[in-house]
This record gives sequence, C-alpha cells and structure tokens, in this order.
Amino acid sequence: MPKVNLNWLELIKERLHYLRQSGELYKFWNWKYFLFSVLFYLSLSCQERSTEQGSQVIEYSVDTVLIDSKERILDLRGNLMHLTLDDERKSFFLLNHFDLSIDEIDLDRHVFVKTYRLEPEGPNGVGDYIYSLQSMNDSLFFTKSITGSSLFDKDGHIIERMVWEDPRDSNGLKLTQFYRGKELVSGTDDLKVFGVNIDSKNGKVYLDVLSVKENTVKTFDDPENSYHDFILRWDDNVFPPVVELSSDKNFIQISHEYSNEIILYNPEGEFVKVVYYEPQKTPKRAKTPNGPEIKSRGRAGKDYQRILEQVRFESPVWDSVKKRYLRLSARRTFTDTYIDDSFLPEIKEEMVFLTIFDAEFNLISEMEIDELDNERVKYFAKDGKLWVCQNFSDELGFVVFDL
Repeated sequence: MPKVNLNWLELIKERLHYLRQSGELYKFWNWKYFLFSVLFYLSLSCQERSTEQGSQVIEYSVDTVLIDSKERILDLRGNLMHLTLDDERKSFFLLNHFDLSIDEIDLDRHVFVKTYRLEPEGPNGVGDYIYSLQSMNDSLFFTKSITGSSLFDKDGHIIERMVWEDPRDSNGLKLTQFYRGKELVSGTDDLKVFGVNIDSKNGKVYLDVLSVKENTVKTFDDPENSYHDFILRWDDNVFPPVVELSSDKNFIQISHEYSNEIILYNPEGEFVKVVYYEPQKTPKRAKTPNGPEIKSRGRAGKDYQRILEQVRFESPVWDSVKKRYLRLSARRTFTDTYIDDSFLPEIKEEMVFLTIFDAEFNLISEMEIDELDNERVKYFAKDGKLWVCQNFSDELGFVVFDL
C-alpha cells in the first residue's frame, strides 16, 4: 500500500484552528467528529501495510482515535509527555498547567471524564509547575515539581513528601546532590523513589534509590558511562543528552537518547542487567564528530545535528497483552535553512522506526513507520496495540498501530 498523503488534512486542521480561535468551534462541533471519522476511516483505518524484516513479513494496520474533550481545554503542549496511565490501561491522566490540575481521559470511551484539582501552596501544595506525573495503585498520584516530590490522593491531599536531603547512604554519609531530572516510585509497604542523578560537570549519571521507610539511599553508577561522550559545551553552557527513566511491572529502566543500551533494575532497586542489541535500521550508538571538548555554539549545533542524523532513541514500553516491548527511534535529515537564531536548521525529513523485543529484551524485529514523523511523543501499549499521542490542531487524539 502507498504511504498515506495527509496534505489534505492540513487544510482541515487549519480550519479547526481558525474556528477555535474565532469562537465558532461550538457550531462546528457536531459535524467535526463525523468528518474526521469518515476521513480517517478512509485514510487510516482501512490501511494495511507490510514491511519485510529479513525473511519475515510484518503486517500492521493503522487507525486513529479522537478524544471528546467535552469543551475542557486540555494541555497538549510538550508533545504530551506529561501523562500517565492506570494499571489496567482504561484511563490516562494528563497534567494541565493552565489551572494546575490533572485531567482524566477514558481510553475505552474516548472521552474526558474528570478533573482533579491541585494546590500550588499550603499544606497540600505541590508547587507551581510539575515536571512529571505517575499514576499509582489505590487512587494515588506521584509528582515531581520545582518544590520536590509528593505522593497524594485524588482529593489532592499529600500522603508523603519525598526529601532527598535527609537520607544517608549505607555508610551513613550524606548524599551528594546533583540535578535529579527524573523520578518515579515503586512499592507499597517499603516505598522506593528512583531518581536519575546527573553530574553534568563531570559527565556522570547515577541512579539513586531512596527507601522512604529506612530513610536511606543506594547509588548505582552507569555501567557504560555513555552519558559523558555526548555532553556538548561552549563557554559556560552545558548541553547534556536526555537520560530517560521509566518503569513497568517487570523493570525500572534507564535509557539514553543517543545510545541504545537499556539498564534494568528490579522494582526493589537491585541491578538486573544491561540490554545490548544490534539494530539494522539505525546505528546502535551515535558518534560525536568532534568529541566532548569545549566548542563554540555554532560547532555544538553542528555536532548536535550530526548526532540527530544518526539516531535518537526513546524509552521502551511494555505490551502486557502480547508480552513484548516496543521502542521508537528516529533519524533525521536537515535543510540548510535556519529560522532566526535557531540552534538547528529546519528538518527536511524524519524517519521513525519501531523496534520490537520479547519479554527478556531479545530483539524480534524492526520496521520503519511511515505514518509517524516524530519519535518525541508519548506512546504506550494498550490492548496489544501501539498508541501514539497526537495533537490534531489542539484536539487530543491517537494514531493506533495493530502489529
């Protein structure tokens, strides 16, 4: 089947955007979903594609899901990275920084259902801006904000505040503090907080595991030390790579955007193994053209462009139905055109790839996904399918791949 041409959809998206801005969207609402349903049914739902992986032919179909927001203004900025799913994959929860709240979406009925209000200050204050959100069992949420990390219920009441400054390591020494950009929690009786501790100055990454009950911290080094080689520096600026922290029922995972190894820990915070594999569609690791030495802003931009032309990896997600892991990655090509004083030139093309692993992270297959043009999006597995979040002209939706 040929690649779907979505140029005609841009006209519809522009019209939706105009109607929203002009206040006429409510007149358009009733037939908007009918039109989108018909168009996407014709363009995507009936589409089946296949790709050859060695001697194996992999087939998949593509569908789309649109969410009825019930006139609630959802926060769709930042490629929808600030969302989390419940354990049963029935609902997901999306941060809304417009009014500091959490919006619940019913994934089965494709509709907004409820808002949970948060307080920025006071005894239940979570801060003005939340960096990450995690849905927990027993109707709890975990957030990381500028003021710290908190565990709270759906009524907005703080159950536990996570304090990294007080705990000691196994030798009774106080923890060395660096920028901890990512955090998540696991456990119930002995709550564990996992945090990626980044020392950009020395090019080191650590995983800190805080036991809330014991008030102690274990620290693990990056066994590959792959972070160091990708820090771009110029003058007093440090441009470090993104290190991802994610979890599922099986593992706590640390992954690197420019190198494909995946470091696995169990939910108790013990090291399990490092996953290595040999991809065929991309390099397994990007190469920095000029090394990590000090460079100008222009040279750093060129090096960053060269890295993105090679590969960029996202975190794997667990498909509990088909017992497999799914991971997106991409390669880009660029034009020679810079907009204003941008760090990178405009992107000419982005090729997105899907890698499939079994439950033990053995590589099963790889394929290019022509229907996607960006891997920097939130995605997850539900009902044995890959769901990729999309912003359709300020309307929340998903492109769904049945593999």
